[in-house]
Amino acid sequence: MSLADGNLPLLIPPNPVNQDLDIMRLPTMTLADLTADDEYEFSARILVVLKGLVFDVTGMKEAFSPRGLFEFYPKNDITYALAKGSVSEVDARVGGESGLTDREKENLERWFTIFKNRFEIIGKTDQVDQGLYSN
Repeated sequence: MSLADGNLPLLIPPNPVNQDLDIMRLPTMTLADLTADDEYEFSARILVVLKGLVFDVTGMKEAFSPRGLFEFYPKNDITYALAKGSVSEVDARVGGESGLTDREKENLERWFTIFKNRFEIIGKTDQVDQGLYSN
């Protein structure tokens, strides 16, 4: 599997919860809110930030758990890492879109589409673009 191609195992059906979503009504969260509990709990909800939106990726717990493919993604802004096609801890902690090439931005858009069609959006950060999400 190549992350650079935006390929995520499609193990979860599209999420109809996001269809009529008004992101401006979502609670605003910070990375500190996501990391309030530094102790990773396998039973806890697993959250990531992508393009300023907070996604609940608990449905793929094994992939996002310690020793899983995306083990460094929980509680981070994974925008940069996904755009780069990286699963490294360093890239998972960069966040944002600064410094991305046009090709990486295209890759990021593919990943964003996958995430919004697969995982529930439960919040936003102050970095969210109000025009970002449209059905």
